[in-house]
Amino acid sequence: MNYHYKNSIGEVRTATGFILLRLDNAIKLWRINDNIQRLQIYQMVALDLMDLEEYGGLLI
Repeated sequence: MNYHYKNSIGEVRTATGFILLRLDNAIKLWRINDNIQRLQIYQMVALDLMDLEEYGGLLI
């Protein structure tokens, strides 16, 4: 299953074996074959994007 989250800061999406993070013109691509690990990283990045949009910075 592929996931996608997008807001005014950027977007993160999963594809089979990959996670893609886009912020403005910068793109970061991770190759992660483990489904659980890929979902966990996707969730962490999506939460960080939410924090950046709502609070203007990371909560961590």
